[in-house]
Amino acid sequence: MTFTATSGLLISAGLILAGPGVAAADTDTDKEIAATLNTELDDDMAGNMTDEHVDNARAMVEAAKDRDMGEDAATMAVATSIVETHLDNLDWGDRDSVGLFQQRDHYGSQEQRLDPTWATNAFFDELNRVYPDGSWDDTPLGEVAQDVQRSAYPDRYQHQVDDAEVIVDHLW
Repeated sequence: MTFTATSGLLISAGLILAGPGVAAADTDTDKEIAATLNTELDDDMAGNMTDEHVDNARAMVEAAKDRDMGEDAATMAVATSIVETHLDNLDWGDRDSVGLFQQRDHYGSQEQRLDPTWATNAFFDELNRVYPDGSWDDTPLGEVAQDVQRSAYPDRYQHQVDDAEVIVDHLW
């Protein structure tokens, strides 16, 4: 893979890498991926994927890769965000919740929680606190997501795992 440096950005195969491990595809590529996903997804995001949703999901995938956590971790993050925000990076929510995961103030500043990579890493940090040393590996992803998020609606996460796997497969 070759990289070309341009104004502090690295460009390779249509991807713009904004710093180590943070990839953001060009809008045309994201629109193409969204269009493909819109025909392959079966649940909440079916027909509702946009280039912004693809970019947000990509940030989750890249954070999982950067931490050597694997596709299941990325799938869990995407499924959780589908439940919480339908992959929208919301600057509003219930009480003080914001971002892709509707994280509360104790996670960090509003600016931090609105950064998709930062928010995903905060989600993974909490995952590691709840399930140290990858001890979640044999637990259904929806159950693990609930244990991390502590939602009043515990059964919602597993329902989105299949579509999250499809999204992650396209971006991994």
